[in-house]
Amino acid sequence: MSNLIVANFKMHGSHAFIEDWFTNFNQNKTNSHDVVVALPATYIAAFRDYGIMLSGQNVSAYESGAFTSQISAEMLKDSGADYCIIGHSEAREQLNESNESIREKFDQLKRMQINPIVCVGESLQVKETEKTKDHLRNQLSVLDSETEDLIVAYEPIWAIGTGLVPTEKEIDEAIGSIREIFKKPIKVLYGGSVKASNAQILLDNTDINGLLVGGASLNAQEFAKIAQLC
Repeated sequence: MSNLIVANFKMHGSHAFIEDWFTNFNQNKTNSHDVVVALPATYIAAFRDYGIMLSGQNVSAYESGAFTSQISAEMLKDSGADYCIIGHSEAREQLNESNESIREKFDQLKRMQINPIVCVGESLQVKETEKTKDHLRNQLSVLDSETEDLIVAYEPIWAIGTGLVPTEKEIDEAIGSIREIFKKPIKVLYGGSVKASNAQILLDNTDINGLLVGGASLNAQEFAKIAQLC
């Protein structure tokens, strides 16, 4: 199973910034592993022909209708998105997203043949009370255990943007609890303070199939190093 390396720009970048980013990234040769860039939705169409697969960062749970400010899966597809992140901890918290709404988003994306990247992860409080496994199972319980070609991104909330990274044992325990939910082989990414200096260690020493990179991905050279290491 090939690795998948995803850059999550979050709400960063202008058209000029992203254009420079692609120019700099493409100057650095990468291996054959899949690389995906999750851009702000307004820029996906503009960069669909730059030779790298693109992803949305969220999607509406609805097909269409009076849902001001929301973006449908069909709109993402028309823009050129191949993937879409759903369930990111920032969206769960800031937009009050439920597990059920994330399942509906998942269904909308699959209907349009866009690959969902389902984010899960525990808070520091959940970790300290040793309830990580139950928490992850609860977040994923809304998905069919027979789901094929599933991509899950494990991002412990306490590691996002903090510089903290779980131990290899902690990552593997979390990944194992995710894999045992599903009857089909799934792809599991790790995210949370990923950078060039720890990417190789994570890929070599844990049971993951790729990385979801946040802040470090905004530096094209840094992200290229990560992609090359993978």
